Amino acid sequence: MSEKRGGRIPETLREDVYPLFSRRMALTAWLPCLGITYLHYRVGAQHPDVHDVLRRLYYLPILFAAFSGGSRGGLAVSVFASLVYFPHAFTSLLVKDPGDALEKGLEIVLYNIVAVVAGMLVDRERRERETQERLAQRLTEALAEKERMETQLIRAGRLGALGELTAGIAHEIKNPLHALKGTAEILRDAIPEDAPEQRMLTLHLAEIDRLGRAADRFLSFARPLHADRRPLDLGELVDRVASLVSPQGRKEGVEIRVLPSEGAGIPKVMGDPELLTQLLLNIALNGVQAMSPSGGGRLDFALGVEVREGRRQVRVRIANNGPPIPEDRLEKIFDPFFTTKDEGTGLGLSICSRIADQHEGTLEVRNLSGGGGVEFTLTLPAVPGTAAG
Repeated sequence: MSEKRGGRIPETLREDVYPLFSRRMALTAWLPCLGITYLHYRVGAQHPDVHDVLRRLYYLPILFAAFSGGSRGGLAVSVFASLVYFPHAFTSLLVKDPGDALEKGLEIVLYNIVAVVAGMLVDRERRERETQERLAQRLTEALAEKERMETQLIRAGRLGALGELTAGIAHEIKNPLHALKGTAEILRDAIPEDAPEQRMLTLHLAEIDRLGRAADRFLSFARPLHADRRPLDLGELVDRVASLVSPQGRKEGVEIRVLPSEGAGIPKVMGDPELLTQLLLNIALNGVQAMSPSGGGRLDFALGVEVREGRRQVRVRIANNGPPIPEDRLEKIFDPFFTTKDEGTGLGLSICSRIADQHEGTLEVRNLSGGGGVEFTLTLPAVPGTAAG
């Protein structure tokens, strides 16, 4: 402890003293002060008017020092000016200032008063400016959070409206599908197995089943998700998802890694383990599939903690080094029925977003810098007073 304290004092002293001898201070305060002093000592006593002018010129470097270094800078230069002027004012060292003694004494006092007043005003202005900058920073963060919440609300409203529309369409499709399948099965029993029409009828039934499965997927998207939320260790959940993805990763040549947690004591969250597993597994498998055409890659899981609006949040990052998502698609990536896959339905990430919203969390995506891949971030509120074991 003593070593740290002993090392800290010189460091603090250096931080306080260095600004007083910066290049700006040297050019605007110290060198002019020395120049005025030199002229004071060089001008003869037979030029009292010149000494009056030089005596008052000290105010310029003192004010410049206050503007540059605040009260400490101004006071340092004023004390220096007082010390170097005092022998010239009251002794016969080289040349004595021929001015009145009282006037010279008051001038020295005013040097220091001007330095203190100007320095205090500069310090106050700097504190106000720093306060305004902090307020502007907080306002910027608040506006960004407001924009994020508006995006979440718009997305939730869009999902709700599309869910109702999808449920209605899927329901209307499934009813005639049941009738079509029933009549097709009756016809299949009536047609001999070796008849050429039997093949077309089998194909007909297979397509009806495919349409039924598609309608079921749409209904599962529209159906409300029922979450069984309880305190949950996201670290254990991430390990489980990584284990589930590893076989597919090995098959595609993708390395699956769980990185060390960003900080100790990751708190628990309130969540449904099955729904959150579905969310993380979907994103991880999408990442593996995105990298497989390019011949492998790396998929990383990382846990961390951040503070939003004064509340701790647990953050799960799933990053891959595959191709980036085009910027014009980033905003649509969570929209229902938006997909880049030939055989995709565009519902996977939409359902993931709904799961995050249901857990009072957020799901975000961004391209990593330098085209180094894609990162999904799930953020969930932490349970107060808990930490993972």
